[in-house]
Amino acid sequence: MTVHDITHPTVLLTGPTSGIGVGMLRALLRHPARPHLVLLARNATALDAALDQARTAGLTAHGVSVDLADLSSVQEALAEVRALIDAGTIAPLDAALLNAGTQFMSRATLGAQGHERTFTINVIAQHLLVTGLAPLLAADGHVVVMGSSTHRGKKQSFNLIPDPQWQAPELLATADPAEAPTEAKGRERGGIAYASSKLALVTAAHVWAERLAATGRRLNTYDPGLTVRTGLVRDMSAFRYWVWRWIMPVMALHPKATTARITGRHAVELALGDTFADLNDAYIEIGVLTWAEQVTYEPERQRELMTWLDEAIAPFVSATDQRHPQGA
Repeated sequence: MTVHDITHPTVLLTGPTSGIGVGMLRALLRHPARPHLVLLARNATALDAALDQARTAGLTAHGVSVDLADLSSVQEALAEVRALIDAGTIAPLDAALLNAGTQFMSRATLGAQGHERTFTINVIAQHLLVTGLAPLLAADGHVVVMGSSTHRGKKQSFNLIPDPQWQAPELLATADPAEAPTEAKGRERGGIAYASSKLALVTAAHVWAERLAATGRRLNTYDPGLTVRTGLVRDMSAFRYWVWRWIMPVMALHPKATTARITGRHAVELALGDTFADLNDAYIEIGVLTWAEQVTYEPERQRELMTWLDEAIAPFVSATDQRHPQGA
């Protein structure tokens, strides 16, 4: 069995092949702790390229394929990570950076289990990941989930993303019956779905942190800020995407905006305990300790959401996922 190497922490990262995840991967490659990496991504070719980068940098790296729009795929990925730990190939996870997420220019598409796709990827799959990774964490393991200032409202995204609209979880997870009649309407509906999913994720994160704290682990939410030149809004029209890619970078000068390199570094420092090492259930925005919106702390809203999420992932949580966490 692999002896837990605290000098070289074992770090899991989702979404290392594009956007902010690339910035996180590069920060991990440069980190003096020389971490052992477990990379989860959907695109096999891009995942192989990320693994090559890590190995060229002299790090040990393992790749796991996952499609967050399919909870069965998430279940399989968790089983593969668990098998690596059980075989002694990797040590229990010191940190998990759950970066992967998405936005679509509509809310009429479905995940594999029939839930609205944005909510599936950004909320349900994240709940399954946190639940499944909990037993795989080291004794003082740390999970970082990806928040967004869009959970606060459209002014925080320079009006690029509409306000979130809170509903009962089953409604948040229900897709529109048909595509929107116009591109503008579809874009609005997709933006609402994204902001609402982030509001739900930040709400769930408080409960995730409480559950992990019961075994000595930690969970914090990282808000990357408005990160320019990422592919998050790649489904917008060609012209709008061009503006996002090449005009919006000047916004990186704004205190609420940043780049993948800068925000990736802050996220890795948080995950590995270089900053805020004693905090649990905190909200960190581009390296600065702030607070999530007050509505995310409402107990009844948390209970309603978590009850629904627990039921949604129940078919994909095996008995082994409920075992006592590593090192506890």
